[in-house]
Amino acid sequence: MNFKSFNIPRQIVYTILPLALIIMGDSILYVILPTNYEFFEINAFLGIPFEFWIGFILSINRFVRFFSNIYSTKIIRNIGFRNSILLACVTGASSTLSYALFKGVVLIVIARIVWGFSYSIFRLSYQLKVFSYDQNNFGKYLGFCLGVQRLGSFFVVTIGVIISVKFGNFLALLLLSTLLIPALFITLKIKDIDTSNFAAKKINWNLFYADQNKSRRNNIIMISFFKFSSSFTSNGLAIATITPFLFDINNNLYSKPLIISIAGFVVGFRWIADIFFGIIFGAISDKFGRNINIILSTILMLISIILAIMGLSFVISVVCIILMFFFSVALETSLDALLGEISPKNDKPSIVSRYSTWQDLGAAFGPILGFLFAINLGITFGYYFSIILIGLSLIFYFLSSTNREN
Repeated sequence: MNFKSFNIPRQIVYTILPLALIIMGDSILYVILPTNYEFFEINAFLGIPFEFWIGFILSINRFVRFFSNIYSTKIIRNIGFRNSILLACVTGASSTLSYALFKGVVLIVIARIVWGFSYSIFRLSYQLKVFSYDQNNFGKYLGFCLGVQRLGSFFVVTIGVIISVKFGNFLALLLLSTLLIPALFITLKIKDIDTSNFAAKKINWNLFYADQNKSRRNNIIMISFFKFSSSFTSNGLAIATITPFLFDINNNLYSKPLIISIAGFVVGFRWIADIFFGIIFGAISDKFGRNINIILSTILMLISIILAIMGLSFVISVVCIILMFFFSVALETSLDALLGEISPKNDKPSIVSRYSTWQDLGAAFGPILGFLFAINLGITFGYYFSIILIGLSLIFYFLSSTNREN
């Protein structure tokens, strides 16, 4: 049975909706924590100023996924597909409730770690559900899942923040934690997929896929490095440094409040790209092939970054950063679909979990290296580094294309 005019199977819809609901508790934290850290009682701790802990709290859920992505494979295999999503719903909603009830650096960090594990299960689950269907639709289905997930985030950073401002952080977080109820009802509609043949009886930490044959291993490493590079740029560097980057190219043309507003507008387009164009770019990838979509979107992404940092004009730089977000969605949707195509059925959970770790590491290191470059060399040097990463990825892709397994 298909999901209305989108032609999306209902089982995929049921699998992604719980994540869209539960992720709201995570997304709102990025908005309310930096400006309401007193509510969470985030103070100097262990001799380290509170500003560091704000950043650490917001990023620890990504670093913890180095472990949770791998363990999520074992969890799904041991307790079953639908039960794993039920577990992720409960633990994810519990982390949101913890933000409201518990205070201080240690307890909030623990709650963020719990969310990191929950998200790993959610993400691997919807990827495995998509990969249980015809590979000719992988791009469209993955793009749809990305859009629905981001729609939850977009909703909460708009409507959710208004509730937080009007009625307080406690009530907003409490209400978001109650989304567990509809998430559980939806999860009960999900049909299990067969996990008995999954090869992940033993946890595999090798991010270079030593358990695969040489040809397949080289291709998966190439795709993983590509994903790392794109995530480093679009999910990490650009979002974290957009405000200082706009100030750097402003040349006293616009006021500080206007620059901050424009920065928020630009980041908003990052979500819009995922929400509305993930499914479109995915369908294009399905129809015209992964190769052309990956090559073309990468070249356009590189051109956008280069034009953005050339300083031709403030408006051109803003437009090019926005375009870079859109091209990154096209690239990453095709990469995800290509990985699903070349991964053996029994090894998919193990391979996908490690692939997701590459993505998380890129998103986590993007802000860190971006600000280190900014402090020592200038804000644009982070973008120079991203150009090198993406350029190398494209070269590796060309080199491996002749041996890629179909």
